[in-house]
Amino acid sequence: MCVIIHKPAGTAIPHGLLTAAASLNRDGWGLMGFDRGGQFLLERHAHVDVAQLIAAEQNHRDAEIVVHLRQLTRGSTDLQNIHPLWVEGGTFLMHNGTLGCLETAQVSRSDSWHFAGEVLRPLLQRDAELLQQPAFLQLLEMALGQDNKAVLLQRSTRQIHILNRRFGAEVEGLWCSNTRWIDQRLYTLSEPAQAQERSPSPESLHFI
Repeated sequence: MCVIIHKPAGTAIPHGLLTAAASLNRDGWGLMGFDRGGQFLLERHAHVDVAQLIAAEQNHRDAEIVVHLRQLTRGSTDLQNIHPLWVEGGTFLMHNGTLGCLETAQVSRSDSWHFAGEVLRPLLQRDAELLQQPAFLQLLEMALGQDNKAVLLQRSTRQIHILNRRFGAEVEGLWCSNTRWIDQRLYTLSEPAQAQERSPSPESLHFI
């Protein structure tokens, strides 16, 4: 799986929350958004460095950003699989979930990568205004199903669309795609939408 965190401008992501998300999602991270002046922001990192992640959040405190921390399920850990994924023109995707019914011909690429390039890209190439149509966004939500959440960013309109928002969780002024992959051992939520996972403590590990 993965976790996506949407941070409105001027809101902080607690450093404990970032640390807990990084504990269970160690296969790369990225962010996208807009600063106070409307300038586009984008970062991708193949390795999760918690200090680097926290520094980025501090640097972008006044910006609206979306952060994606990846837990590998399909494809490799190289940068081409790190979110945000380029879709078409100035449109970028972050996805959390598993698209089991999507054919993934390139085994080194994730299902999210295939969804961006083989489903969304041809549609937006035919009609660049599709994301301005609420009916199309609703169709995408229906196709994804409630177990999948996605965020689409458009540079041209400076818009961030959160798909299946109602199936995520509102946490301290933030939106999280799920609460399951936020390590309970490091950051306990009072009312998690899903039971939080825990990373094993070193004393519980036994090697044979």
